Amino acid sequence: MSVTKIEATRDQIVIYVSGAHEGKVLLRETVPVISDKPGRTLSLTEVDLRGGLASMARFSGEHDRLFSEFTLFRHNERMAGVCYVTEVSEDVTENRLPYPQPDTIKALNANASDTKTLGVQQATYNVNLPALMAACPSAETLEYRHAGRTYWFLRDRVNVIDAYLREQDRLGVLITMILLNSPKHFNPTGEKALLEACLHPGYDAGSSDALISAFDMRTEEGQGYYRAFCEFLSERYTREDRLNGRIAGFIISNEVQSQYVWGNAGDLDVEDYTREYTQALRLAWLSGQKHCAYLRVYLSLDHFWNQAFHPDQPLRYYSGRQVIDGIHTHAVRDGDFPWHVAHHPYPEDLRRPDFWNDRSAEFIFDTARITFRNLEVLPAYLAQERLLYRGTPRRIIFSEQGFNSQQGPLQALTEDMGEAGYVLAYLKARAIPTVDMLTHHAYLDNPHEFGLNLGVRRYEPNTADHVGQAKPIYQAIRDMDTEQEPARITKARTYIGSDVFDYLRQPPVVVTERDRAKLSDFGTT
Repeated sequence: MSVTKIEATRDQIVIYVSGAHEGKVLLRETVPVISDKPGRTLSLTEVDLRGGLASMARFSGEHDRLFSEFTLFRHNERMAGVCYVTEVSEDVTENRLPYPQPDTIKALNANASDTKTLGVQQATYNVNLPALMAACPSAETLEYRHAGRTYWFLRDRVNVIDAYLREQDRLGVLITMILLNSPKHFNPTGEKALLEACLHPGYDAGSSDALISAFDMRTEEGQGYYRAFCEFLSERYTREDRLNGRIAGFIISNEVQSQYVWGNAGDLDVEDYTREYTQALRLAWLSGQKHCAYLRVYLSLDHFWNQAFHPDQPLRYYSGRQVIDGIHTHAVRDGDFPWHVAHHPYPEDLRRPDFWNDRSAEFIFDTARITFRNLEVLPAYLAQERLLYRGTPRRIIFSEQGFNSQQGPLQALTEDMGEAGYVLAYLKARAIPTVDMLTHHAYLDNPHEFGLNLGVRRYEPNTADHVGQAKPIYQAIRDMDTEQEPARITKARTYIGSDVFDYLRQPPVVVTERDRAKLSDFGTT
């Protein structure tokens, strides 16, 4: 006997059990913290198991059992199987509209004028928990009830998000939010009580490398703040009437295989890190499902695939492949759900835009990196039967990547490379059926971005908005998906070389013998 799925309806939690046993079973409900021991027991109830179903009320006062962990015991033996809600019935979700896929995968965070000129229909937007929430109420906070507890959000920050999302919705731009937990960047409040509650217990605050904390899945307090954060954003920005603007999904943290920098949980092996990160994905998905059926959740990966950024530091840096396999393992064991992938296929060397010359980006599952050159490896990997979600591949967004242009004598050369490179990368991404977005990072060169110039416009310090001259890549972005596209393709193909250009548009992806051996270890779950 085992638990096969758990469904949340408007009023009930329904647990589906395989096997012929009928009678009384014990149902334990606990806080879903990630720990060696179960979280705090919320209820312990004897329930009837009939026809393979056991159920309990979904609500206890304001407490919503949608987020809880469940365990069934029969004759004092714990049943195997899933322990979290895996199905949310139609009578729960307020917004049942389908995913609002734009007509183009083109994405960029630009000003209103350039958004229209370039034909942009998608963008990303950072939202940082320590910059949006507060530990205590004040005249500057909004009250929000979640799971029987009051949380507070900063009114002025909420107003900024509202204004931005309304403007983007007016422009026809669909936003995917990037959820962050940084005490150092993205305008944090610095409120100590809040930081102690929401930062990961292992966060290395003393390290200059630790720019962003992982979300805290280990403590009830930390999870409470995180769930309230996700549900507030879901409820406010997925309304059918789009009163406050509209979002399409959540990217959870940033480039987590380089977790020590972008999602810091201290020194942690990849199995434990992905166990916690899977829970963050799951809770964000459940928060979204309460309010919007189409809201997607994405894991975030950089371009390191079968190697880590620092292979000699395995407790701080992992490979992207390890992260995906770890999330798959934890999700299937505890109850699979539709997680998706936000990938960053920067060129092999972020300083050099000529990705067609990348050496470590091969067309095999064992490739060291996935860059613009070998984008096709990621969807091929996710299309394996064991990684499908109910027979369907995970969706992919390329949510942060770009073409650096150098200054000085190589400026014109590297800008021309970026122009041609964008065209080829766009064609490759658009040809992949599971890809929904290709963004460019960034709109303006950023003088503080590690010495890179990733904008489609140059930074102009002597103007109010710093918007400087457009680079050649600007015209490439503008022309794709228009009548000017064929001429743009011809120009890029001539620049890169017809043989290379044509080969890279539709390259073969090879599964090596080494990969086949690895895949056989996983089976076809």
